Amino acid sequence: MSPGFFGRHGNVYIYVPNLIGYTRVATSMLAFALAPSRPLACVAAYFLGFVADELDGRYARKLGQTSTLGVVLDMVTDRLSTAGLLSILCMQYAPDKAQARCAAASNSSTLLRLLCLAADWWYMAFLTLLILDIFSHWFQMYSTLVDGKETHKDITSQSAVVRFYYSNRIFMGFCCVSCEVLYLTVYLLSWTHTPAMQPYAAVLRLVALGALPGVLVKQITNYVQLTGAMQALVHYDQQADSKRTQGGNHNLAKKSG
Repeated sequence: MSPGFFGRHGNVYIYVPNLIGYTRVATSMLAFALAPSRPLACVAAYFLGFVADELDGRYARKLGQTSTLGVVLDMVTDRLSTAGLLSILCMQYAPDKAQARCAAASNSSTLLRLLCLAADWWYMAFLTLLILDIFSHWFQMYSTLVDGKETHKDITSQSAVVRFYYSNRIFMGFCCVSCEVLYLTVYLLSWTHTPAMQPYAAVLRLVALGALPGVLVKQITNYVQLTGAMQALVHYDQQADSKRTQGGNHNLAKKSG
């Protein structure tokens, strides 16, 4: 009997979790399109995609519709969504926009003026976070492939920091949610010079501060993950060189014999 649409049928492209994955891509693109002019709609669309990220894996396991396509779709969508959001923050905190906001905030609180004047550093911070995220996950993904593992979350040979991060789903979820909350909040803070968003500036700053610890832990994990993956790739090359050397010596011994 056919397993039906909600079973493990033959068309992987239309598995329910993969359809959710396509929806995530669409909501992320919608959020990025809205970002330059409609901040609340942008955050709503991005948040919808973030919620869908929790659903795809759950339905994949529940319906028995796990697939390699789904794993890669989920991972790539995660990375590109974060990269897109950080790119938007780079644009929102670009030096020219920062100068305009500083002029508008001349009568604001001392803290707000200081944060505004440090916008050039914010721009570089977001760019650095973007680079670190891409570096760490691509290195980790490739190191797991050459090591014969099925997913970048298979961390049996990683450091204690990365192992704890990936083995504790609640802790990992807290850190991931903290990152998204901080990035979205900082994005909204870039709009607090407008009359519509100005009343929420204090609340947004508190939310950003509350999310900061989880973000710091995640960035430390990204760095440790990157260095561990680089070490794994170097070890792989060393083993390959050793095998080639041993093979060459073995062939030479056979010829000599």
